[in-house]
Amino acid sequence: MTTRATRRKVRRQADDSAPAGNHCRALVPADGTAIRKKIKAAYEKARHDVDQSQRVLDQFQAKDQPQFSQWLNSRYGALLTELRELSAKLAADEDLVMMVEDEVMFNGVSYARAYQRVTAPPPEEPESPPPPPPGAEGQGERGGQRNPFGDSFGGPFDDDSEWDDPNNPFNAFFEQLFGEGGPGRRPGGRPGANRQSPFGAATPPPPTAQRLKELYRALVRLLHPDSQREMTPQKTEWWHQAQAAYEAGDVGQLEVILTLCEIGESGTTAHTSASLLQRITAQLKSSLRELKRQIAERRREPAWNFSTRPDRDVLAEQVRRQLTADLTLMRQRSQEMQRLIAEWKAAAERLKPERKRKTRPSEPEFLF
Repeated sequence: MTTRATRRKVRRQADDSAPAGNHCRALVPADGTAIRKKIKAAYEKARHDVDQSQRVLDQFQAKDQPQFSQWLNSRYGALLTELRELSAKLAADEDLVMMVEDEVMFNGVSYARAYQRVTAPPPEEPESPPPPPPGAEGQGERGGQRNPFGDSFGGPFDDDSEWDDPNNPFNAFFEQLFGEGGPGRRPGGRPGANRQSPFGAATPPPPTAQRLKELYRALVRLLHPDSQREMTPQKTEWWHQAQAAYEAGDVGQLEVILTLCEIGESGTTAHTSASLLQRITAQLKSSLRELKRQIAERRREPAWNFSTRPDRDVLAEQVRRQLTADLTLMRQRSQEMQRLIAEWKAAAERLKPERKRKTRPSEPEFLF
């Protein structure tokens, strides 16, 4: 049976035989070439897929759709004109029916009375009062004195120019409290200047706001329509995205757009960080999903690949049958609406005119 001293001796021998720990921490350089190569390959694939899908969609919008529209109008112009006219008439009838049904639902009257109310001419508007004589604007009820508390009585807050009046007693108070120009104003009364603290020191803009302005200025130099010889659709899209990102205060999105512009000009991603390339790749994949969705919708249209379609006679017969079926259904719907409206009109003509109730004008609860 081992004693406590024996156990301590064994533990001490085990500690002495253990190797000494290495307290030196050396920096080992990490080779990120393989990771960057993989990120760059993903970016290039996403860029290629987006460009290819955009070319397919541009081909449809610039060539197939105009040719199909011209062919369709030259072949079935009379049918299309009748469809447009009948569609407009049907839309007006459906709006009338909806207004009558709303009147019946919310006011609990008959369809005849509701039709009578809906089709009644609007009441004549009362004439507007004559304008006040010159010099009477901004005067209160007591002999031309200004009321300092109400906008409707011509108070000092009716016009922004009152802030520039040196005789305005409010300016001295606000300048003493907030600095020159009042709260959040530039000298001259315009809002948005760097605010002055009550202690007289100007508050510096935050770093994020400064970075936002720097990125937006750089994008304005690169993408503004006035500075471009040729405004491509891609630059137009980037310009709109930059404006939206600046309004939303999205610094990351502005960095992505600026990097895309620089890559487009230099043609290389050598100076782009791996993390930024990953963000750009994610956005390209999102754009690719949207483009594929649009292409899937366009494929179901008869104008898809019309410029290279050989069987136009088969397409002409399919379009004729579809237009004839749409016109038949629209005629049936229009006849139903006309019959329903005619019934309401005949019943409304048998009703007596509705008496107008006299309503007392509402009195204001407070005089000021």
